[in-house]
Amino acid sequence: MGTFFAEVQLAAPARAGRRETVKLLVDSGSMYTWVSATVLRDLGVQPTERRRVVTIEGRTTERGAAEILITLEGRTLHTLCLFGEPGDLEVLGAYALEGFGLAIDPIQRRLIPAILYGAASS
Repeated sequence: MGTFFAEVQLAAPARAGRRETVKLLVDSGSMYTWVSATVLRDLGVQPTERRRVVTIEGRTTERGAAEILITLEGRTLHTLCLFGEPGDLEVLGAYALEGFGLAIDPIQRRLIPAILYGAASS
């Protein structure tokens, strides 16, 4: 699958007025969105917990995590974001994509509406 980037705006939930526009690599193979800790702290976001993850190299590590506001294609939602360290890629992960109801079109390298499945109806 080809790679592509999505431009998003980030904000701290408590300070939604201050926003930062960033380009994130779209990566449905990553559960979480990862953004530079420096960018997140500049927005006033502080880690509220730690998450253990396995990196693409197969290494287990921990990163700080916090809820942020993310604006994508004109819509704003809360999502969980990991605090990236130097050398980490900044990515838009599956957790956020599913929240927005988006999927990846690997041919045209863009985000498209996803077919989402819910609970069975009676």
